[in-house]
Amino acid sequence: MSITSAVANAHAAAAAGAGKKAAQVQLQAELATDDEWNKFLLRDGLLVVDVYTEWCGPCIGMVGNLKKIKVEIGGDNLHLAIAKADTIECLKRFRNRSEPTWMFLAGGQLVNVVFGADAPRLARTIVEELKVEEQVKKGEKERIQRAPHELTPPEQEVASAQEKLLQQRREKEAVAAEEARLTRREKRAVRLETHFMDVCPGLMMPHAQKNLRKISDALEPYGVLVADKCPLVLGKDGARILAMEDPEFGQPEAAAALAERPSLALLLKKMPDKEGNVIELVRRAIFGEGLEAEDEESAKKVVAEELMANGVPGLFVPADRHQRASILDLLFPKMVGALVQPPTPPEPPHLAMVFGAWQRRAILQIAASPKLAPRMLRYGFFTDANIKEPKLLCKTLEKYEERPEKDHSETIVLMVAVGVAEPLLADPKDIPPDGPPDELMTLGPLHVSEDTVVGAEECERFFPPGYSEPEHKPKPKSKKKKKKRQETKDEAEQDGSVDTANDTVDEAEGNGEGSAEGEGEENGDGEAEGEGEGDAEGDEEEDKHVDKATSPPPTST
Repeated sequence: MSITSAVANAHAAAAAGAGKKAAQVQLQAELATDDEWNKFLLRDGLLVVDVYTEWCGPCIGMVGNLKKIKVEIGGDNLHLAIAKADTIECLKRFRNRSEPTWMFLAGGQLVNVVFGADAPRLARTIVEELKVEEQVKKGEKERIQRAPHELTPPEQEVASAQEKLLQQRREKEAVAAEEARLTRREKRAVRLETHFMDVCPGLMMPHAQKNLRKISDALEPYGVLVADKCPLVLGKDGARILAMEDPEFGQPEAAAALAERPSLALLLKKMPDKEGNVIELVRRAIFGEGLEAEDEESAKKVVAEELMANGVPGLFVPADRHQRASILDLLFPKMVGALVQPPTPPEPPHLAMVFGAWQRRAILQIAASPKLAPRMLRYGFFTDANIKEPKLLCKTLEKYEERPEKDHSETIVLMVAVGVAEPLLADPKDIPPDGPPDELMTLGPLHVSEDTVVGAEECERFFPPGYSEPEHKPKPKSKKKKKKRQETKDEAEQDGSVDTANDTVDEAEGNGEGSAEGEGEENGDGEAEGEGEGDAEGDEEEDKHVDKATSPPPTST
């Protein structure tokens, strides 16, 4: 433990006279490790600890009041400290909080907790707990038995309320995520049905491939034939997709075989003269769905059961149109891609975080770190913090820096991922933590979406469809250069020869583009002349432009 605060004059020094040097007593101890924390808890008397975090710091404004209380009331029976929650395991529940927190401990037990920088309340609590501690020492009262890491009743109430809100938020987000997933699957199924209405994919496991003839014979009476087949190693990602469609293929033995050994992808097609849904026909032939077994002998003829090995199914066939679309994309991407564009990767659940634009450099530096860069989906600069009707200024830092004047009301908005669109398909280590990044929260955002449902709505207003598409810059055209080309054309015509470049000019003029270009160029020349005349004047005013967004807004006095 190291002494961090100033020293106070002890009562004994004051009574001895002003001529004697005042004794120095420790006001606050600084605790930053578990060892220092445990040693401090062994002290006798009442311990008052200011718990702080790295990014917020201890409550400096209360030092004067604590010094006065210790000298006038507490003496050796009161010990003060500041403790860093980030590095002390017992205090982990106070991490990432900005509210001042005061812990009262005695005899190794937590007797009280006070939140907020309320000096009168803190002083009253210290006086009350000192009296209680004196009564405990005299045997008149028993000390509360509560370990420092346990919650006090008020903390428990707050924690229960927060947990309830968190559970409600998660349920709301789960419902929204499932609805979005079903919408994506339905859209893809409808798109593929245009070209693959009478087609059904299938996948034979490595151990079942010797029974391909049996599959073909079972399908033939139902008007379905094996139109194509090809060996395929799905790999880990493909195995996850199949397991998400049918959990039976997520068994360790099945997943390992799919990821490492070649399976057989089948393309099953309904014959033109056969009526009915191809998926239903295939499942009736392979799994016996929709059939009533007349006797025990007919029940044994179900092909799917014959292909089972050690509880691992031998054949996958989609159960509905959604699964068909997913498996077609998985097994036959080239065939599907030749007719239909690949599906757009879904966006992960995300939040909107709004900051003052004057923080842009610190924000973008943190956002570009290897840990957070994959979570930063989009960003942009806006006129203010209006969430309902945002007005875009520009999309990049470079464009924002080019603005001659900036204002404190301008904001930078980040679209931050707080999960993945398909958790079952992602590696657990690649799934980001729930909630906004702590590194950005330490900068004090002006606004953060309350959940991913609200975040999706807000981000759609900030970053509408097409926001990320590259902007097409018009090519600058010069009137003088065109005159040169026209003169070259005239000379060439006089010589009886016209080159390819002049033919291009003729075509542009023939389509009516020449007149539009000419008008634009005349305006451009006028602007250029105006700029030329005002160059000197602009240089004089350059120093008068103030970048109001490079520092925090002024505080009111």
